[in-house]
Amino acid sequence: MASRFGADQRGAMAVEFAMILFPLCILIFALLEGALVYWISSALDNGLDTSMRQFYIQGQASSTALVDGIRGELCQQVSPFVKCENLKVDVAAYDSFGRIDKAGPVDPSTGTWRAGFGEQHGCLAKGSVVVVQAALAQQTFQKFGAATSRFKDGSQLILATSVIQLDGNSTGSAGC
Repeated sequence: MASRFGADQRGAMAVEFAMILFPLCILIFALLEGALVYWISSALDNGLDTSMRQFYIQGQASSTALVDGIRGELCQQVSPFVKCENLKVDVAAYDSFGRIDKAGPVDPSTGTWRAGFGEQHGCLAKGSVVVVQAALAQQTFQKFGAATSRFKDGSQLILATSVIQLDGNSTGSAGC
């Protein structure tokens, strides 16, 4: 009976399929999650590029009106998979390219948002160098992938940045 059991090949394919099914499902899940992070990152980049035209079109708008316009454009771009209340938009104005603050939106010592990130709207004037950052903390299951900066809670940073210099138009100085 033992020799018959060892020679029986029925069900071998089912056992092989069961051994392969779990790693295959993990791989498919990781690919789908990576694609989602990539899509959100791409949508943030495209939305930010599109919304940056507002700095030239709405030349006399206040900084808060511009931030609201940028946020609205970005929300349209990423709305199916991202809650707009989780999106942070930060606008900073500098008098030259050399003075741009290169600090990231995540404080590495605390693993949370850097103090003041998403709350500054800059004083925009003719000749200003404007840095606009759109950031999102996206919860993922992967510990690797396209988004590399991690928060303390395990979510990953998805960031889009755009830099322009205001030449012809200057915004109103309301709130400066």
